[in-house]
Amino acid sequence: ALIAVAILCLGQAVVSYEIFTGKVLPRRGLRSHWQSTILLAAAFGLVAGGSLARGSSPTYGLLACGVLMAASYALFSRQSYAERERYIEQLRPFVASQRLYEHLRADQPVGAADAHAAAEPFEAMCADLLGARVAYLAALGPLAPLAGPPLCYPPGQPAPTAALPSLVGQISSSATLCMPVDPAAYGEATWAVPLWSGSELIGVLLLGEKRDGGLYAQEEIEIARAGGERLLDTQASAELARRLMALQRRRLTESRVLDGQARRALHDDVLPRLHAAILKLGSAEVPPTAVELLTEVHRRISDLLHDMPPPAAPTLERLGLLETIRGLVAGELAGSFDTVEWRIEPEAEARARSLSLPAAEVLFYAAREALRNAARHGRGHENGRPLRLTIVAHERNGLELRIEDNGVGMRSAPPAEGGSGQGLALHSTMMAVIGGSLSVESLEGAYTCVSLFLPAAAWLPMAH
Repeated sequence: ALIAVAILCLGQAVVSYEIFTGKVLPRRGLRSHWQSTILLAAAFGLVAGGSLARGSSPTYGLLACGVLMAASYALFSRQSYAERERYIEQLRPFVASQRLYEHLRADQPVGAADAHAAAEPFEAMCADLLGARVAYLAALGPLAPLAGPPLCYPPGQPAPTAALPSLVGQISSSATLCMPVDPAAYGEATWAVPLWSGSELIGVLLLGEKRDGGLYAQEEIEIARAGGERLLDTQASAELARRLMALQRRRLTESRVLDGQARRALHDDVLPRLHAAILKLGSAEVPPTAVELLTEVHRRISDLLHDMPPPAAPTLERLGLLETIRGLVAGELAGSFDTVEWRIEPEAEARARSLSLPAAEVLFYAAREALRNAARHGRGHENGRPLRLTIVAHERNGLELRIEDNGVGMRSAPPAEGGSGQGLALHSTMMAVIGGSLSVESLEGAYTCVSLFLPAAAWLPMAH
């Protein structure tokens, strides 16, 4: 009996405080195995003691032990499965979609209080996985400007931002799983979990006492550490993407304005001044070479303006998106297709006319690229192949424009001469910038369909 008590006490000390393993925190899995071992040993003791007390045949004792082993194995398997399901349920907030793309399309700051991408999984981690009373997730180093202010649990709890710089100097190695901190200085937090990206410190997770007064298990801290690192990386990456999207949207508007200003300046200011200077110099006593030089400059600028593709903005503003596409098919691409079929819903026509000019420009250029590709590569090497073009526009929570042809498909089409082959990829990026999407569906030897979609709630780039 004394030996059994000693083994129980020693095992409990190992499980609860890891006295011989060198671990900082206890392990929940080890505790579960230890409890199962105690129960199995107690059951064996009862079976063996009962068998000896009754003087039963050893055969019955072995049968009883076999039944006990089978039952214990079944219970252990059930417990392991239930534990696995519980862990998966706790980790579900970390692997679920955080709707970052929706925030980017709507031009919402990732750190906004009403749509914080990391708030929900952080609260789930603190409440369900760790059971902490208080917790703080703060970014440090290069991620701090991108990740935004610290996350706090419960929400509204003031973060100990003033004490964070002194904590950085105490963290020396990525091998440090956690370290104790002063609760008075760190907002009732008792443990600090360093968060790393490779060998670089990117943040810290501060944890208070557990609600039940117990100790954190090593598995809990490891999961919390991995979850905190992922949340910081996600926040920083999403904020960086949002800033780049905002910059690209602003550049899109600025480039359109600058292009129009340059055209007007050349046509309305530079050319008239050059023409007037040529007339004045022609009637004065000046070397003929000077007049010839100015005449050559005037001719080159005139040719440049004539050769430049006309801007689509005036036509789009006057006719709308779909009418401009009709003009493109009837003008530049006339004769490229044997038949052209239009399926335009009235709601889509109205939606297309209500688009802002920058959004309509992006849609038009993407549609023009798809139409030119169909006209240039739709027949492949079969010049006599009949080519049919179908343009569909309908309104389904946004404007969807489909450009279909019954050509040879994208894989069978010959490579573009002198091009990079990335035209649609670039236009797909520009569609994403304004909150839309571009997708391509192609079946070799049968058809190609390019779909352009702009949601009703998409961000429409305006000058700001």
